[in-house]
Order: sequence, then structure tokens, then C-alpha cells
Amino acid sequence: MKKIYNLFLTAAVLMLSLTGCSDQEPFITAGPDDTPRFLAPSEIEESLEYSVTKDRNEVFTMDIVVTPANYTTIQWIADGEVLGTGMSFSKQFEAGDYVLKILAVTTNGKEASRVINLKVKPLADDPVANDKPAERLQSPGAAVRVSGKNLSKITAVSVGGNIVNVTGSAADYIEYIVPEGLTDGQYRISLIDAENNSYGGGMITITSSAAVLKNSFSATSGDILEISGCKLSSVVSVTIGGQDCEILSKEDSKVTVKVPELEEGDYEVKAFTTSGAAVKFLSDEGLVEVASVKITLIAENVLWEGKHAVDWGSIWEDSDGSVTTNLKENAKVGYTLRLYLKRTDAEYALGCAAVGWADIVNGGTDSNRGDVNISFEETYIDFVLTAKSFELLDGGNLQVVGHGFDLLKMTLIPPAEVTLWEGKHAVDWDSIWEDNDGTVTTQIKENSFVGSVLRLYVKRTDAEYALGCAAVGWADIVSGGTDSNRADVNITFEDTVVEFELTAKSFELLGGGNLQVVGHGFDLLKITIQ
Repeated sequence: MKKIYNLFLTAAVLMLSLTGCSDQEPFITAGPDDTPRFLAPSEIEESLEYSVTKDRNEVFTMDIVVTPANYTTIQWIADGEVLGTGMSFSKQFEAGDYVLKILAVTTNGKEASRVINLKVKPLADDPVANDKPAERLQSPGAAVRVSGKNLSKITAVSVGGNIVNVTGSAADYIEYIVPEGLTDGQYRISLIDAENNSYGGGMITITSSAAVLKNSFSATSGDILEISGCKLSSVVSVTIGGQDCEILSKEDSKVTVKVPELEEGDYEVKAFTTSGAAVKFLSDEGLVEVASVKITLIAENVLWEGKHAVDWGSIWEDSDGSVTTNLKENAKVGYTLRLYLKRTDAEYALGCAAVGWADIVNGGTDSNRGDVNISFEETYIDFVLTAKSFELLDGGNLQVVGHGFDLLKMTLIPPAEVTLWEGKHAVDWDSIWEDNDGTVTTQIKENSFVGSVLRLYVKRTDAEYALGCAAVGWADIVSGGTDSNRADVNITFEDTVVEFELTAKSFELLGGGNLQVVGHGFDLLKITIQ
């Protein structure tokens, strides 16, 4: 009997020891000094960040489980405001993109968090404001216009706790005066109709000083860079990589500078106003004082080099057609013909690339020819080739006409990468990016050609799969394929670039609809054309 008793006792001790070593013990015994853990739902448990899409009339609801439950408080935070507390949360959001943070904090200050990228889509007839950077950078007291659709019913705008009446409206825009007294920062606006219904208007950035619309640029060494923003007429210095840029022109909406001669690479950009204040650059996180620029070297094909004194009676002409042949073989619409020259006449100097005395860009003659004023310094003038250029060159040879300068060199430069759109849009099958007002599509049709490369800068957000494609009417931009035949491209976890070389089919599609970016599981960050 004693042996049986001892056997039961041993078994009991063994069971207790196994229980003490089980995987459940940390959750049962976790206390206020332990970092909180998210146990449910599974999306919260498995990922620090994930995405949810809702329609504007749907309620976002979530119940979570954390440990140590008895020592942890939960806050639900968006736009810097605590929207709710506790393990359960329910709210109907206005249309827009939200970063909803779930913050868990123990009584002893240990904390953990999860982020939900919440996209709330407007209903078909809802007022919608476009997400144009130039309209989203505003100053206190300024009169602004915001474009969009279904806006004629809007009578007021709410921003920063202030409600201001619109001063003008139509189906595709509203105008209002930004409230005075708003401090610099980001604000979510609401669009209000006469029945006091409120609709999401997205985010704006308020600045009381000079600011630039973006914080990253691409430029070529020694070339000209145009920087757009507000209150920029007060800018007195711009530096790239610590080197001063020559300011060529400035006004409230933009500053144009000459980029210093730099090696290829990434450089810091800074700018200052007459008061010594730093110009701010608009980023996803708000306004910052330092931007970045990626410098590339111009790939110039030298067509001719020497010295020719140009005057109305002694123009430069490609007598044997060799330069013209080289130009036609190596250039396309969108390439730049660059003339390097030096002014020699103190009274006046004008110059133009031409064929048959008609300017190379538009074919204008005499007073309508595109003659360019030339400064005293050594300089260059550019002519971006058009379809008209090649029509002219098929009937004659290249000339350089004008007065009062020496022609030193002619080069051919492929088109630079031009940013068409920049921002952040979470792409999913039911929340594709669309060029609703057609501005990007218009730029593509006006500034590109068969063979141009459309680039999508993207970042994968879904661990399971991510696919993306440039499209029109859900047909891929290259061949017009749809559904399983659409040219969806796999997207990696890293920031990456997806490229589509435009074809005749591309322009046929763009003639009947606007650009889209369709797919699943990634953020669209930028669209460019080259």
C-alpha cells in the first residue's frame, strides 16, 4: 500500500512540474513588469502592421485580447487623438486614410503597440477632394481652392476645430479661407453640406513660412531644378550637398536653381529665407528642414563640336547631313537637343535650332520662331524634340540661326525621369489608385512616346502576396491584357520599382480612359515617366 501511495505522489509531483514548464505559464503569471502581448485577433497577434478597407457607411469594429490583461490599459489613437479605450473599439470613420494605433500599457509603464492602416472609401455620390500636393499645402489666412468631384453641395469646411464657409464652389472644386491662428502641422479636414452631413476631405499641411511640396528630388549634375511650394519668393539660398546653387528665378510658388557640378549620388538639400529661417519640405511625416536629391550624370551624345560665329548672314548649317542623320538615328520625341554657346555681341544675342529657318520644336518662322535670348556668359539652350521636329528633319538638315554668339557644341540628351504623382496610396483590389481628374494621363500623353518607360515606385505591405500593374480600364498599359492575361508584376518586400515600356496600344488605351494602378498588397509611392 505504501508503494502505491508513493507511486501516486511521484506522479502528482511530475504532473505539477510539467504544468509549471508549460508554454501557458508566462501568460498566466505575467505581471505589470512584463511587456504586453497581443493574443487575438490573429492579424494583430501575427503582424505589427496590417491593412483594413471599409466603405464610408460601414462601422470599423475590433475586439482584442492582451496579456497581462489585469494590468494593461488599451488606447485607440488616430491623428494624435485618443478615440477610445478598452479591449473593444467601434467607430464609423469619414472617408480617408487613417493610421490607427492600438497602444497597450501596463501599470508599470511597459508598452507594446500595433498599427492598422485603415482605408475608408467614399460612396459613389459622396463629395471627394483630390489629393494634389499643391492644394494640400496651405497657409493660415490664405484663400485656397481644392479640386475634386461632387463638391457643389458643400457649404462649409471643418479644419482644426474651426468651421469656415466656402467662398465658391462647383462640381469639381471648392474655395475657402484657411482659418487664422492655426499652428504649423497636419490637419484632417471635413466637407460639410447644407444638411450638416460631414464627409472626409483628407489631410492638409499648414505652414506659416516658406515650404516646398516634397522632400525628395531627382536632378542631373549642372542642370536646372525647379522647386515648387509656397512663400518661396523669400528664399535667398539653396544648397545641395553643402554647395550653393545659383538661384535663376523665384516667385511665391517656385524657385528655379542651377544644380552644382556633382558626382552621381544622394545629397542633402537645404534652403533659407531672408530672415535666416529654414525652408520646410513636405514629407509623409509632416514638414522637415532637410530634403534629399538623387544626382545623375547627363548621358550626352555629342553631335558636333567646334567654334562657329553665328549671325543672321552666317548661320551654322549641317551641309553634308551627317549631324542630321546622327540625330534622327539616335533621338526620339522627348529627347533634348542642347546648344552650347557664348555670347559675343553686347547689344543683343538670339539663337535657335532650326530646319529651313523654322524652329525645331514648333516649326514657327520669323517673329514666331522660338529664338532664345542668350546671356553674356557661356551657357546652353535646350530644345525638346517633338513630332514636328522629325517631320521637319525628314525634309531638310539641321541649322543654328540667330545673331551675336559663338556656337561651341551640340549634344543630344535622353529625357529625364519626370515625376507625375507622388504620395502614398495603399493599393488593393478594391482600393486601386486612379487618376480621377486626368492630370497624370494628360502629362503622359503630352510628354511621352512609344518606348517611354512608366515607373511605379512601390513598397510591399502584405506578407502573403503582392502584385501590381499600370492599367487603363483594368487592362494592362502595355498590351491591353485583362484578368489572368494582365501583366501583373510580383512585388518584393523591399522598396522597389516596377517598369512598363509604353507601346502604341498604351496610347490607344489612354485615348479612351485614365491611368490606374491596380493590384494587391503594396503602397504606391511615386509614378514617373522617362
